[in-house]
Amino acid sequence: MIQPRHPIAGLNHFPKRMDIKQSQIDSLIDDVAYLEHEAEALKYVIDSVPYDETPPGGRSISEILLFLDHAQQSYYRKVIEDAYKSVRPINLNAYIDPEETFETDKELSKDIQKLLYKLSKHRVALLNLIKNIQLIDWEREISKGRSTITLYEFISQMVRKERNTLKEIAELVLTYQKSRQVQRELESRNPES
Repeated sequence: MIQPRHPIAGLNHFPKRMDIKQSQIDSLIDDVAYLEHEAEALKYVIDSVPYDETPPGGRSISEILLFLDHAQQSYYRKVIEDAYKSVRPINLNAYIDPEETFETDKELSKDIQKLLYKLSKHRVALLNLIKNIQLIDWEREISKGRSTITLYEFISQMVRKERNTLKEIAELVLTYQKSRQVQRELESRNPES
């Protein structure tokens, strides 16, 4: 005969949500602010590289920045606002992946300074939105399929993705700068070319 299980038995198999602390929120807010500073810093080096050149199988620097802004505006910000306003958990399946809705704005991709200004402005607005979230609201749930994460975890994932994207841009900038430097060195050694 099978013994009935105690209703509480086995609950320890589920991951226990940890309480989100104010220090974690402060650190996350700093990370979001850092991403805005990165966009600002790009303004001073971006004109020295071919930001509109598309590498094989990839996106140009301007297209990457356009996508970053698009994802922030059309996806992340909407999810954050809805999760913050809703009393019930929201489901990410109700939102369209920004990869599916992204279209390159040819005019804006040519005006890199305007693009970076727009990106910084949108980042400041997102930062202000995040700063206004109360500690308890960071634990609001966001689901996708059968998995559930907190608003805090969702924003943390956004920050990691954006950091990787900005790192990719920084690496492209360095690659372009190094190749330009090598070109100048070759030209200085062989002034006849």
